[in-house]
Amino acid sequence: MWLFFSAALVVVGAGIFLLLRRYAAPSVPLVVKAATTYAWLVAGIVVVLVPIDVYATLTTRDDTAAVNAMWQVCYWSTQVLTWVALPFFQVYSEAGDFTVGARCVTSLKENGILYGVSAAAAVLGLIALIVVERGLAPRDVLALCMGLSNSFALSAGLLLLGYGLVEIPRETWKSSPEQLLKWCAHRTGRFAGAVLRTTAELETVVTIVVANERQMPRRDPLRPYMEIIAKAAEEESPVKPSQIAARGALDIESLAADDLEYNYDLAGLAALRRRLGAAIHAYKGAHAQYEEAVTSALALQQVVKSRERGDYDAPPGALGAGTAWGDLLWRYRCTLHPHARKVLGAALAALSCVVIWSEATIFTGQRPDLSPFSLAIRGAVPSELGVQLLTALPLAYVCVCAYFALFRLNAFDYNKLLPRATKGAALMQNGSLMCRFAPATCWNLLHVIRMDGRVDGHPTVFTRNMGTMEVLPVLGRHLNVYLPLLLVVHCGLTYLRLWDRLMGSCVSSKYRFTSDDLDDQHTERGRALIRKEMEAAANGVGVGEVLHSDVIDLEFPGLGPKRRPRRKRSWFNFGRLAGGGGGGGAAAGDASTSAGAGGAAERAPLFGGMLRSDEGGGGGGGGGGGAGGLFSSLLRNKFTTNSSPLGSADAPPPGGAAAPGGGGGLDSIFAELTPVRPGGSGGARRGGGGGDGDG
Repeated sequence: MWLFFSAALVVVGAGIFLLLRRYAAPSVPLVVKAATTYAWLVAGIVVVLVPIDVYATLTTRDDTAAVNAMWQVCYWSTQVLTWVALPFFQVYSEAGDFTVGARCVTSLKENGILYGVSAAAAVLGLIALIVVERGLAPRDVLALCMGLSNSFALSAGLLLLGYGLVEIPRETWKSSPEQLLKWCAHRTGRFAGAVLRTTAELETVVTIVVANERQMPRRDPLRPYMEIIAKAAEEESPVKPSQIAARGALDIESLAADDLEYNYDLAGLAALRRRLGAAIHAYKGAHAQYEEAVTSALALQQVVKSRERGDYDAPPGALGAGTAWGDLLWRYRCTLHPHARKVLGAALAALSCVVIWSEATIFTGQRPDLSPFSLAIRGAVPSELGVQLLTALPLAYVCVCAYFALFRLNAFDYNKLLPRATKGAALMQNGSLMCRFAPATCWNLLHVIRMDGRVDGHPTVFTRNMGTMEVLPVLGRHLNVYLPLLLVVHCGLTYLRLWDRLMGSCVSSKYRFTSDDLDDQHTERGRALIRKEMEAAANGVGVGEVLHSDVIDLEFPGLGPKRRPRRKRSWFNFGRLAGGGGGGGAAAGDASTSAGAGGAAERAPLFGGMLRSDEGGGGGGGGGGGAGGLFSSLLRNKFTTNSSPLGSADAPPPGGAAAPGGGGGLDSIFAELTPVRPGGSGGARRGGGGGDGDG
């Protein structure tokens, strides 16, 4: 019994190691990898215990105490991980706060909203059940909660299982390299748009970081936190502020007003840091998907060309190129591999049909026993290894089908496993979903193999523990028996693609499954991009570089995101004087113009000299406004008003000699609103002449 458990545990551990090595981003902390490993491990152990439990029950062995203890530990570990630990650490890992305590508070707040609503609904439901089911004992409350949790997982799991039972054989059957190349072209076109969108978002966020950093004084108490964000943008972001500034793409004027308000408090900086991390992850994830799709497409392109020419010598870059075994391997890939996929697809289709039949006949029980899996398992007794392998085969298949469907649903992009680009929160979300569906999937399989009741008076360990679902009011045991009947209808609708038509007209696209039978604008763009990538590869250019060329928008219009229009100059433009007119421009003359220019130079504009051409050096009598006008004054108001903690240290007295060009903050705004009086203090303040009021 324990030989199978040890071997299966090694397989599960090796699978977890390979998954983390392939998908985890290099920046994922070790503690996150450990939490994900534990989540996947306990979910895997729950699955591995099923064949052992089945054999022990069929042979009426009484030494199941160890199996029961392991089941209890693993099951309750999955529940704690699903509902408490992993949701907390998911938000914690994504939070942008700068201390451990602040991250914990953020995680508790965000999770508290969800769990608060859920707890309120649970209390109301419990009160209603107590009123309806007067015989409900207090000890049944835990069993009731456990049954409700498992019932939800069972219902959702069957929907996912139905999709996987149909689509996995269908995709395997479609073995023609030409068909696979079309699917890769579609994915290439779709992911190319995602690359450009995430690139634009990351450039926007980096610009926001630079803008907020430049407008913050060095002695501001928040300056150290701002420098942490700026350092992360320079070291961790693929799009670096220095690179954007070097190519003149730092377009601060395209930002919204809200984008310049992150540095008002610590919470704003934490939000900016979180947005930066999310933008970096989205950028890397989109590039990883695009590179994977292009790499697969280029390999399939070589196969298609070899099949068309009838030349099966391994091309340069292929495995074993230039050797006899390499040519043999390439010939197999071009000629025999499609047929092997068809044979495998047919076998998987037969296996899916047996699973669907066994699910549909659960209501018959053991008299008569219409499940082929049940008959095969009972026929293998007393062979321990035979029983365990025959139990593990359908169990592994239904787990793969459910997990496959879960990550083909477009709504779950946040937890996709991306090659070398999956962040910690996505990894933990995967672990949480594995823990969520593993026990319910195993419980459903016990019904499929007719082991959900007693066998010669001996129930399985799973039946003793998961049987609490029978205490559910109204449904009880019938949910486990008759719900699988809907699986037959669901599989029929999926096979005929009626779900795609129905949900295409009623539901948002993000809640539909990704289809591989598409011929749309993404496919056409993908084919063109593949040709571009082939040309770039021939010239030694890396995959994905063509998307960042200057002519990509011209060659593929509509591929990238819509450009945000530049912020228009407001009609409310105090202090922005066109040419040499406005206000007291005529009275001030050239001297006033030069004084205003000097004031603008000494004050250091908000964005380090990156003012618009229509704002810089504003014309006569408006020196104070020429450096940025009312908008810039409002942005500086945080740092230069008398109420600011830095007001006394950094802000010079309004209109004083030490502050050419006028005072800062509200004082400068009011100065711009003050009429110019020839020879008066108002004219001196606006002209930037310091205390020289008579000039």
